[in-house]
Amino acid sequence: MLRLDKIIWNEYKTKSYPPRINEPSEAMDDPEQIRSYVAAYEWGGPSSALQLHHLRNLSRMIKPGDTILDLACGPGPLLLELAVLYPECHFIGADLSPNMLQHLEEEARARGLSNVSILCEDIRTLPSLSETKVDLIITTSALHHVPTEDGLRQVFHRMATLLREGGGFYIFDFGLLKSPKTREILVNEVARLAQPITVQDYDVSLQAAYPIPTVVSLAEQELPKPFTTEVCSIADIFYFIRTGVRSEPSARALAYIDKRWKDLSLTLKGEHIMLRTLRKTI
Repeated sequence: MLRLDKIIWNEYKTKSYPPRINEPSEAMDDPEQIRSYVAAYEWGGPSSALQLHHLRNLSRMIKPGDTILDLACGPGPLLLELAVLYPECHFIGADLSPNMLQHLEEEARARGLSNVSILCEDIRTLPSLSETKVDLIITTSALHHVPTEDGLRQVFHRMATLLREGGGFYIFDFGLLKSPKTREILVNEVARLAQPITVQDYDVSLQAAYPIPTVVSLAEQELPKPFTTEVCSIADIFYFIRTGVRSEPSARALAYIDKRWKDLSLTLKGEHIMLRTLRKTI
């Protein structure tokens, strides 16, 4: 389990943010990295608690017949889960990595999904969607790949132009930590379940994260309101920026979420509970 006392103390002692260090590349194309990334999102892996949390939240945001855009979707671990649960919705996975999208396309085909399409484009512009409106935009664990604050502003602006009236959005990512000791604690926690290459990628991602105040400021300037911002209550570990409830969870989604919860290990259940409780609205 995470040493919350050490995290709180480390972040309290460190008064300023370090310079963020960009990811080596905006797109992950290395086959070994992709395989490791996919494994991290398998149920029982290090991302299970977070994945379940996303499913809970999104079960109240998806309506039948929605068109849903997943920005920087990677190999689509969340998109694929949702596409199975909501066969009446259309899902678009957008990413810069052809190899990531190839995995998504192959996996969708293997699962017999006909409601998934892919788009290999820059999420700051998405030119192929110039005449398209969507009902819900998702982006999870991805915005730290955008190399500049201006680029992040462009993403938020493009989201605003894509949303249909009454649509919503759901954003999650890591925040930039102040203390390298806190980063070490989080990386070591992931290392219990993840492959070494994913552990290294996670460490790099934490250093590429944006300070949460920066993200929130840009969101307030560019995204349609109202929306809610929730952050970890003990340190800048994560943030959620999302619009409100749009629907009641379907019976299919509730049954699946309950099954996945029951299948989690005690440790992962503890992480899931922390995600749901150690947060505050700002």
